[in-house]
Parts: sequence; C-alpha cells; structure tokens
Amino acid sequence: MKKQFAIIGLGAFGEAVALELMRLGYDVLGVDCNEEKANRIADNLTQTVIADATDEEALRELNLERFDAVLVAIGEDIEASTLCTMIVRSLDAKEVWVKAITDIHHRIVQKLGADRILHPEYEMGLRAAQSMAHPNMLDYISLGDDYFLIELRPGEQLEGRALADLGIDRDKIHLLAVKHGPELMLAPAPEHLLRRNDHLILVGDEDALRRFAETL
Repeated sequence: MKKQFAIIGLGAFGEAVALELMRLGYDVLGVDCNEEKANRIADNLTQTVIADATDEEALRELNLERFDAVLVAIGEDIEASTLCTMIVRSLDAKEVWVKAITDIHHRIVQKLGADRILHPEYEMGLRAAQSMAHPNMLDYISLGDDYFLIELRPGEQLEGRALADLGIDRDKIHLLAVKHGPELMLAPAPEHLLRRNDHLILVGDEDALRRFAETL
C-alpha cells in the first residue's frame, strides 16, 4: 500500500517536503490556514485543505491517524506549532515530526511526544559553513558523536590516481563508494583509478575527514 503523509504548514520548508514526497511517489495531504498558500500548491499535491492547525475539530476531521507520518512545519509561530503538535499527538498520529525554531521549542515538542524534531535552518547553516570552508565538500550528513557521512569532489590533478594513493586514514575513515554521474561503485578496490568528475562517499571521524578534505 502506498505511504501517505500529511504536511501541516505550507511555507517554504513544508512545501519543499511535500513536493519531494510527491516526487518520490507518495500521497501527500497539505494543510495551511492561508488560502493563497494552499491554492498555489493544490495542483501538485494529492489533496490540500485550508484549516486552522490549532483547531482540534478541524484536525480531527482529517483523520490524521491514517497517515504514516504527520509533519508540523508551521513557520515562526511557536505557540501555534506547539499547540498543533499537542493536538496531532492526541489524535493518535502514528508518527509526529516537528520543525523546531528554537532550543526551547525543541524541548517543548519533545516533552509533547514528537518522534522527530528538525532544525532546517540550523542544519542548512552547518552545511553552508562546511561548503564555504571546504569547496570540494559537496554534501555532508551528521551521524552524531562527531561522525559524518560526506561527499567529496577530488581535484582534477588527482585524475588517473589510484584510491590507494590518496592517503586515506583507514583507521578513522571508510571509503564507502565512488560516484560518477548516475553510477555508484560500492566498496571500490584500492587500485581503482579516479576519473574526472568522480565523487568520493566517505564516513568517519570529523577531524580526520576535515584533514583529508584539505589534502585534495
């Protein structure tokens, strides 16, 4: 059975999540109290509803328990986000995700039983800082406890060099794959020769990854 998701709050973040879930082939319900926002995205979602996210009866009518997950993506109104989270949780939603704005907001919705709490602006800020500091670092994901998964683009001067010659600290860094366009080579052999536009997918300790990135 196709998964179903509900996104409450269709600002920039909520809209991006909703559209990506649709692109991935899932059913998506979008909810917003702003008629203009709801109508703008209506043709791109499975269903949109104009409703007050702090109105318990309005949310009850949406049968939120039928969705695999509900994301509370309300913008800067912490009070509305908190109240909506409390209502969604009380309506037996299977899984509740919440966009948090501040640390206090995070702690409040955590106490209310949110399953996952997101800080998109903070997380994007970290990514931007990493990319600015290391231009060849295309993307990175924090795994917690100072471990990261990163995607690196070696410099063109390394074209034709074997992976074994890159000086990867194998005690602290694991090379998971080499990506070349749509191709993904898992667990590449040490003798694999780098091609132009190859990307390296690595996981490891933050300091070791940073030192390695600076050598490329």
